[in-house]
Amino acid sequence: MRLVAYRSSDAPLLTGYRLPDELLGVRPADWSDTAEPHRISEPRERRDERLYVVRDIAYVRYTEIDWASGQARLEIGPRAGEGRDDSGAREHGVHEGDLLGALVDAAVTHGRRVLNLRRLHGWVTPAARPPLAPLRAAGFAWEAVVPRGCWYAGAEVEREIWGLVAHG
Repeated sequence: MRLVAYRSSDAPLLTGYRLPDELLGVRPADWSDTAEPHRISEPRERRDERLYVVRDIAYVRYTEIDWASGQARLEIGPRAGEGRDDSGAREHGVHEGDLLGALVDAAVTHGRRVLNLRRLHGWVTPAARPPLAPLRAAGFAWEAVVPRGCWYAGAEVEREIWGLVAHG
């Protein structure tokens, strides 16, 4: 799986039923069908952000990049129900495990080898029940809890910071 630079023709990948800023932005388990989809902004001339895509599959955004210390916050947004139309993906967050694992691995590899980042981190919202196995398999681990970190399903819920540090 290969990350390539974002083009305006990739704009449909930027909209989906996901929580804003999530490390692995799959559709939450109890996301309402009446909720508006979230859209990330198209890239601008920002030194602290890079946006890539896996064509027709997902976007990968490195943001809040600190070039001096070699770290960034990572967001991965797979298209809902990859391989199905969105109406068939209403089982919420349905993605093939191998696809999510490959996306996380590709994002980590690109961040380390191409962008020369030593640390990647991101937000995980436990209340949304995201798949954690692909993150753990890539080397991400829980780092901290932020109480009342975001608004989800009509209430303030905690968010976690998960991170990965590349050694060597």
